[in-house]
Amino acid sequence: MNVFFKILLLAISFFSLSFSAFAQNEDVNNEDRSWIPTGQWPFLNRRFLPATVVTGFVNKKKTILPCNIHIGKHTLMYVKDDTLMEADPTNVNYVEFKNGDKYQSIGNVFAKIIQEDSIGKILMVRMVDAPRLRQNFDDISTVGSLTIGGDFGSISLDLMPAYVHNPEEEPLPIIDKFFFNYKMEIFEVTNKNVLNHINPQRKREYRAFTRSAEIITGNESSVRKIWENFFLNY
Repeated sequence: MNVFFKILLLAISFFSLSFSAFAQNEDVNNEDRSWIPTGQWPFLNRRFLPATVVTGFVNKKKTILPCNIHIGKHTLMYVKDDTLMEADPTNVNYVEFKNGDKYQSIGNVFAKIIQEDSIGKILMVRMVDAPRLRQNFDDISTVGSLTIGGDFGSISLDLMPAYVHNPEEEPLPIIDKFFFNYKMEIFEVTNKNVLNHINPQRKREYRAFTRSAEIITGNESSVRKIWENFFLNY
């Protein structure tokens, strides 16, 4: 049995388990939310989940498919007609999973919508911490390339042999980066970027705020506080 076929079987089996679990036991949802991608299953979700994929920005098209997002390549993998497909983020508007998680495409990655308000959104991109990955997983290597097509474009897919084994081994080192979608602009949440986007008269206040509240721009709670105090309630 070749590697690609084994991946397909895994995807279909995980989707089937997930679909039945959602129907029978809400505890699975909490279990999945604590999931951390592994070197053997480098996907944002523990299972392939039912999701609504929206393509197009003017004439939008909705398709419901079992999906997952590859954390390393930031591509959308989905199953259609018993075939495993892969979509580039530039061909997708947004993806909304049945568990309520919603991801939008920003550039060449998928960003999770953490908060959405009338003035904009807080976005989070979860990615592999490459330096730590090289340090901790030097034995992970690719074994060839496979080009696969789909409704949302064709790209080359690198396959790791670990994909075909137990998907619940060592967790990957990950890092979360946060972005603000504000006034038709998307920018990463860093102290420098925030200072460039807030009222100049509040710069001193922001600096004092970050020190007194121990604000860390890589922390979700801190990012929410920045949004609420300097953007949402401005």
